[in-house]
Amino acid sequence: MEARENTASVSALLRVIPPELEPEWDSHVVRIRHEGRESLFRPLWIGEGLPADARRARTELFHGASERTDGVVPVVTARRVSPGAREILEDAQLSWADASGRARIVVPGSFYIARLEPIRADAGRAFKWSAAADAIAETLLGWRVEYSEPETMPIEQVGVIAKTADVSLAHTARILRHFDEQRYTAKTGAERGTSATREFRDPGRMLSDWAAHYAATPQSGADIEFHVPWRDPQQSIEALTSSLHGQDWALTGEAAADRIDPYLTSVPAVDLYVPAGQLEPARGRLAQHPDFREVESGGRIRLSAADPYVFRLTREARDVRTVSPVRVYADLLRGRGRTAEAAEYLRETAIGF
Repeated sequence: MEARENTASVSALLRVIPPELEPEWDSHVVRIRHEGRESLFRPLWIGEGLPADARRARTELFHGASERTDGVVPVVTARRVSPGAREILEDAQLSWADASGRARIVVPGSFYIARLEPIRADAGRAFKWSAAADAIAETLLGWRVEYSEPETMPIEQVGVIAKTADVSLAHTARILRHFDEQRYTAKTGAERGTSATREFRDPGRMLSDWAAHYAATPQSGADIEFHVPWRDPQQSIEALTSSLHGQDWALTGEAAADRIDPYLTSVPAVDLYVPAGQLEPARGRLAQHPDFREVESGGRIRLSAADPYVFRLTREARDVRTVSPVRVYADLLRGRGRTAEAAEYLRETAIGF
């Protein structure tokens, strides 16, 4: 019985420690390494994790206080530490972890681990991008660029994220948990309520992962192209502004990057998005322009459809609406040579992470 409980105790503790801390079970303790220092944890199994169990652990640990001076941090573990048991343990300044993946572990003067939501049973599976995950990632990354003070972002407001990205509330919550598991973001504060928050942990890695996936995804092939008898992108933009007056549209690609922060010496084509469902009306309006001629390929003006959430993240750049810099960056990554260079320049100057 003791061996089984010891295995469960160690498993619960190892499950909540981030892998970058290199957790290792060593006979009676779990070793971790943090900033060149080693810390030791001793798991103490209390079974179901009810308040009575927590009080018993508290008594046991404080009666054996002399045994706690050896630098080993005790961590109370259970199948599920109840809210009442958490309160008892935290009032006693004791660390805890449970088999569901929740934890609060403190090493004074070193670090703090807090997992306030359970780790899903499938958390070990490789994360896969989906249309909904794409939309939520682009929304969060777009906000990260726009907010001058990242801590004011509504990243913890699941309802706001769901509404902006056009994803259901339940699905949004699941994807945000996946982002936490990937360590793109982290849940902090209370588990629920107004003091519950979520913050970015690694926006740069999230942007790289999302943009690489996006750039590698084949385009829908719904583009419509027009030839115009000039090379000046500004003239094309002026013609678009006139022809599409009153309709949603926004620049992307090289033309958008040139508006946001110029890098390329020439812009061979003007790429723009219109909302899905408005591609054909836009096509008809542009076809009425005397200088626009639709072509199969090689056009100097190229239209594509985008989901509505993309237009909730747009911005003004030199009097023209562009998509979010993160979408411009990802679109530029589809290109090669100087286009890819422009993408990295945009990331450095306009995105910043």
